[in-house]
Amino acid sequence: GGINKRSVSEQALAFMIGLSRNIFSSSLRLKSGQWHKEGGAQLTGKCVGIIGCGHIGQDLIHLLQPFRCRILINDIVDKNLVTDTYGAIQVTKEDLIREADFISLHVPLTDLTNRLVNQSFLSQMKASAFLINTSRGPVVEQAALKKALQQKAIAGAALDVFESEPPDDLEFLGLPNLIPTSHIGGNAEEAILAMGRSAIEHLRLF
Repeated sequence: GGINKRSVSEQALAFMIGLSRNIFSSSLRLKSGQWHKEGGAQLTGKCVGIIGCGHIGQDLIHLLQPFRCRILINDIVDKNLVTDTYGAIQVTKEDLIREADFISLHVPLTDLTNRLVNQSFLSQMKASAFLINTSRGPVVEQAALKKALQQKAIAGAALDVFESEPPDDLEFLGLPNLIPTSHIGGNAEEAILAMGRSAIEHLRLF
């Protein structure tokens, strides 16, 4: 468990910085010849909501420490150790959704989390907020997110996972306020090597 946590948490952090500073959209525009100088806003000092505070969620909190963010967490089990260590605040899911500037999902796919992010969830987010999913695709109801992005009900989203992979809704993938990647969060070369070595070591011990 957690053997590839740094690979995923780094990607979640990269999404946060890229979205807040318009790095992705600026790059795409410049590649098409558009010089659009808009630097966005700093991640430093913002409110980050983390739903699911296991191996990856906790590692993301660790990486966020230099950014002096207000960190809200929601999990199905008590996370007092995390709050004591990092100063994060345990809140209800509803309070997290309403207050966070960034919502990062780090939950397994279960009956409780399937389509956790739906129209109701998205409608409670700030219009200036960003959604990040590096967990499991079906945690986000893709049709509801597509509509929210089209209507600019939220500022943007970054997805590394999708309801079906590879995704085939090119209209959705082409939305200017969506940053999609091809399920590479846990796929850093160091993570792949660590997972292989872990499997071999467990076989050896067995």
